[in-house]
Amino acid sequence: MIVRRTVGWLDERFGTNALLHVALKKIYPDHWSFYLGEFALYFFLVLVGTGVWLTFAFDAGAQNAYGSVLALAARNHPIGYEIRQIHHWAAVCFVAAILVHMSRIFFTGAFRRPRELNWMVGVTMLLLASFTGFTGYSLPNDGLSGTGLRIAYSVALSIPLIGRWAAGVFAGGDDFPGPQLTTHLYTLHVYFLPVTIGALIALHLGLLVYQKHTQFVRDPNRVVGRRFWPDYALRTVAALGATLAVLALLATFFEINPVGDYGPYRPWIVMNGAVPDWYAAFLEGALRLGPATEIRIAGHPIPPVFWPGLVLPSVTFLFLLLWPFIEARLTGDRAPHDVLEKPTQVPLRVGVGAALIFEGLLLTIAAGDDQTAATLHVRLDTLVWLYRSALLLGPIVVGLLAARIAMDVRARAAEGAEPPPDAVMLVRNAHGGYEEEEPQAG
Repeated sequence: MIVRRTVGWLDERFGTNALLHVALKKIYPDHWSFYLGEFALYFFLVLVGTGVWLTFAFDAGAQNAYGSVLALAARNHPIGYEIRQIHHWAAVCFVAAILVHMSRIFFTGAFRRPRELNWMVGVTMLLLASFTGFTGYSLPNDGLSGTGLRIAYSVALSIPLIGRWAAGVFAGGDDFPGPQLTTHLYTLHVYFLPVTIGALIALHLGLLVYQKHTQFVRDPNRVVGRRFWPDYALRTVAALGATLAVLALLATFFEINPVGDYGPYRPWIVMNGAVPDWYAAFLEGALRLGPATEIRIAGHPIPPVFWPGLVLPSVTFLFLLLWPFIEARLTGDRAPHDVLEKPTQVPLRVGVGAALIFEGLLLTIAAGDDQTAATLHVRLDTLVWLYRSALLLGPIVVGLLAARIAMDVRARAAEGAEPPPDAVMLVRNAHGGYEEEEPQAG
């Protein structure tokens, strides 16, 4: 009775029953790839929930940050240990889910008109999610995070004209580590970045509802899928349960970021094999492969780390952000699209995507070049030059090869749509068997 009165009261004032009726009848695509975005959303919700709990246990002071995290990392504090583990694993999986989700959007052409803005929102979320993860694992002030922060400080110093000012703002002082460094990271990680990502998620979902889902159908006027209630609702609840179960298993059986093994950060100690989380490793790899040559522009020195540390990621981000408009310009296709394409339908897109994936994987592998050289018993200089050569030639070769394969697959699919005139057809006879039917002349 109370529920019915409450629903009636709300409907009388806001017309909620009509909105609820429309929402429950909305049809969602039934293809498995559409759940990738939901996994990213659920990882974010887990991050928010566990992050709120961790704010009560973490001390953002520069002198106490390591000790407070070390207390949580100790196995004699099972609840704190598990929550911290889940939080870190959720961060790693959150970035991965966004990247895989955007790969699906990229290769199926879901970013085309009129959804360019939503693609740009997704690219921005990927950048902010990666930066949020970086600020998060930098908070403990341990040996690993301190080394990464020192590298980031050096990259900020390399910015022409404003480098010292930017590095001072980043570190909270003229020297590294500044007295406000941990406080700045904590403020960014807990307040500004999550709120911004939450706002972008709301904008992303709002645009998705307004512009409707793309779909794998022949007729754009025909919507294929399942209604939200009860079919899709039960499936998305199952996806949420699977997300929580996977995170719980990872947190329980696979330790991540054991700060106790690294020890507190000491500027004169750099850990052997210090590599960041995978989503930031490509920047580490770019810094290791960048040429150690300083140039001057108008009398101002440009340090070597400026090009791989800032220019390369900035150009890559800008390229991805503007890709819908770049592809439309190259292909001449500016028509609105609600139907998805098979990846092989556009070889140009396949080639560009394969080149970007190869570049990202190579730079990620290069982040551990010292460990690879020691394992393979090769000279580090030899391995670095091998990586550099592959970085210059590999994306071109891989991109052209992938585009060629896509063209062949597309051509074979077009040939298989209709049998050639001299093809032999199998026809079922009255006895249930099959007989060959010879092609008819002319």
